[in-house]
Amino acid sequence: MTMTDHDRWADAAGAYVLGAMAPRERDEFEQHLATCPACREDVEELRPAAEALPMASPPMLPPPALKDRVMAEVEREAALLAQAGPAADVVRPRRRFRLPALGGWRLAPVAAALLIVGAFAGAVLTADGSRTVSAGPNAKVEIDGDNATLVAQMDPPPEGRVYEVWVKPKGAAADAPPEPTNVLFVPRSDGAVEAAIPGSADDIAQILVSDEPPGGSDTPTGEVVMQANLS
Repeated sequence: MTMTDHDRWADAAGAYVLGAMAPRERDEFEQHLATCPACREDVEELRPAAEALPMASPPMLPPPALKDRVMAEVEREAALLAQAGPAADVVRPRRRFRLPALGGWRLAPVAAALLIVGAFAGAVLTADGSRTVSAGPNAKVEIDGDNATLVAQMDPPPEGRVYEVWVKPKGAAADAPPEPTNVLFVPRSDGAVEAAIPGSADDIAQILVSDEPPGGSDTPTGEVVMQANLS
């Protein structure tokens, strides 16, 4: 390794872990990694941040009643375990239930028992008032009060691209283009995505995701890979 070679790739680790390199450039950088411990260390340090990128959108405060609902559920299950006695501590393989109407999403038995089919196609209303809207195969939008969260299992975007979230406000014309958000992401290494949607869910008619250049676009340029109709 020469200093000149290292200088060429000194700032390339970020683009590499985001999958934003052209194939030839990526191959050349991987050859460089084989001889450069410093760049390998940069890649290893940046990879966790890249995998956590879907969680990096602006935080949104949960509704005040959420803590009460969570604690009530914890106390209820603790009471059930107490009634079950020592046998409840035996570890058994957990069964997972698939609901085809939800695009294959797996729900724990407690959640499945609470599901009520909503009055609108592609959505599920739960007993606590939250709802889930299908966004395509292995993708959904979870809505709790004003908060909307995209949850999905996705393939990586094309080389040199990232995913961008778009919204159409309620009341917008049918042919109006979607509005860009500041939510850009790549799936984690296992394909998982969880990203908070900016703004109030009550003001959003539609959520879309497309692949775009790094840094995002003002208007969609890539393929729309998922879509959720909230109203």
